[in-house]
Amino acid sequence: MKRLVGIDLGGTSIRAALADGPTAPGARVTRRTPAADGPEAVIAACAAAATEVAGGAPDGIAIGIPGPVDPVAGIVFAAPHLPGWEDLPAREMLSRAAGCPVAIHNDANLAGYAEWVAGMGKDTRTFVFVIVGTGIGGAMIIDGELYVGTVGTAVELGHVPSSLDGPRCGQGHVGCLEGIASGTGIASQAAAALDAGEVSQLRGVHPLNASVIADAARGGDALARRVYAEAGRALGRAFGGVINLLGPEALAIGGGVGSHADLLHGPLRDAMAEIAFAAPLRRCRFGPAELGSDAGLVGAVAWAVRSFSEG
Repeated sequence: MKRLVGIDLGGTSIRAALADGPTAPGARVTRRTPAADGPEAVIAACAAAATEVAGGAPDGIAIGIPGPVDPVAGIVFAAPHLPGWEDLPAREMLSRAAGCPVAIHNDANLAGYAEWVAGMGKDTRTFVFVIVGTGIGGAMIIDGELYVGTVGTAVELGHVPSSLDGPRCGQGHVGCLEGIASGTGIASQAAAALDAGEVSQLRGVHPLNASVIADAARGGDALARRVYAEAGRALGRAFGGVINLLGPEALAIGGGVGSHADLLHGPLRDAMAEIAFAAPLRRCRFGPAELGSDAGLVGAVAWAVRSFSEG
């Protein structure tokens, strides 16, 4: 049996798992990401984790990388939390370090693939996954295939326009969905309201982040509830547009911010109905992703099996 490894690479940790079936991570290893030491050190740490979990040289590795990548050319265009990862030939570097073939993908794509093969999107042909955390990413399955566009950067839902004059996203674009509805956007919106003098139990709280704001919203804080409602409405209008464009069978929302269903899903569903046509909206199953923080690792394992199990 081939020793196939999936790796979920993050800015702070590297998680590797040996495939124990088409979608099942078996033995696991976690290592610190030596991001400050540069790309070569991170690649070496990934190769070491894969070798450790496989008990020797793996027969193939699939890795999810946080940033836009070209999975065909094997190049990382940029990885915001990994210094020096610009136009990096990551596939070639990891293949050389680990001594086996490698497949690379954006981490959100592999998380979405996991939700399709083993989670909320299982048994659908057209499925959309949106991950809402510090930023907003996504993945799309069309007719049973992971869609990545011409250079691998498709489904960047965080950077669809949400307004003409909204706050800037992390890339500096005015009015992106990410500037309003990501964890960073929610915190920025709350901070701006506090700077404008609004009364809130959040005043003086540090660090001010989406999780703290969610707790305040559940405690009845008006500012916190409004910020989450605005985020939910922005997400809903974007999702409504996706439904009109693709007519998916299912749409799942995940990520740390996406897990706050009690605060987001009411305004989100209402806003979906403002944009989406009634017929495809009725036929689109919407709800939370099912695999949680394991989605990226499950997806990497599943992609390794898909890529290297034969031959």
